[in-house]
Amino acid sequence: MKKQVSVWLYIIVMILVTTACDPGRVYDQTYAVEGQAWNRDSVFHYELLIEDSLSINDFYITIRNNTEYPYSNLYLFITTRFPNGHATKDTIECILADKNGKWLGTGSGRIRDNRIMLQQALRFPLKGIYHFYIEQGMRDEQLPGIEDIGLRIERSKPRT
Repeated sequence: MKKQVSVWLYIIVMILVTTACDPGRVYDQTYAVEGQAWNRDSVFHYELLIEDSLSINDFYITIRNNTEYPYSNLYLFITTRFPNGHATKDTIECILADKNGKWLGTGSGRIRDNRIMLQQALRFPLKGIYHFYIEQGMRDEQLPGIEDIGLRIERSKPRT
């Protein structure tokens, strides 16, 4: 009986700790790139329900690459479809290494994690379901070295 109580207590504490560590997160979804080579035709789809059009958010793309990635930057095409059906398409350049070839982001060894801010202090104009589509905009048919692509939205921290 004591063992069962301690197991449940441990589970509850772990749930509280893991959810409390990221209180500002609104949305965070990451997809693994199959075979560590991103096919030009492969598009990642993210669906987000916005119920609060007054909150101010920061909008990020997350990229995990390895040292086999052959470039210092990554171009992405990002299509946003709004709840009213309107769509926009943007081209984003993500810098993954400095001019000397040193990888940016966090991590060590051959894996690097980058969080690229797309928009700060974003207010979603409409309530409803937003669709985001991310595709690689490089010229390679198979783009090696990209392991994961994600979209993250978090509440903006108050500016002082």
